[in-house]
Amino acid sequence: SGEPHDIGEWLGETRPEVEAAAGSPLQERVGPYSLLRRIGAGGMAEVFLAELVRPGGFKKVVVLKRILPQLSGDAAYREMFLREGRTAALLNHPNVVQVYDLGEAEGGTCFLAMEHVDGLTLSDLARRAWSARRSLPLEVVASCVADAALGLAADIHQGLVHRDISPDNLMVSREVVTKVVDFGIARPKTGAHITA
Repeated sequence: SGEPHDIGEWLGETRPEVEAAAGSPLQERVGPYSLLRRIGAGGMAEVFLAELVRPGGFKKVVVLKRILPQLSGDAAYREMFLREGRTAALLNHPNVVQVYDLGEAEGGTCFLAMEHVDGLTLSDLARRAWSARRSLPLEVVASCVADAALGLAADIHQGLVHRDISPDNLMVSREVVTKVVDFGIARPKTGAHITA
């Protein structure tokens, strides 16, 4: 088709963790994590690029999801947030974003630390392609759909139904590997017993 079959031109050349390290961090900690920059927010939580630093030079860039401060005292929202973390932690598949940690920081703020995918949501990737007056190559779209299907099949195998699958909840890496994210409203499928 004459179009490139990689997505590098729409992702840009600067890696988010390098970009975040070059700027000044937010000077805020959540549990053992230093917040680097805010990525976004939703109705229940805000999301940050964060870093875990341990002795011996160990550093790990993660995505940290933190319950909104105004909701941290609400028992129902706290339980929904904690259930999301417990549910997502049950899943171990290359096409599902991995959960590393679920905790409570000072002041009772709940947080969830997850795998950082160096890439864009499928929605953002498509927008960047369209703004360049191009469509995503069919091979990329087919790969994204196939990866998402594999991730969702793993969810179902664990007895879960995601219930919020959309291009905004599919992360596409620089290597064109798609991972399912955001298990905030996932539920056990009928008759399934999970221990989240």
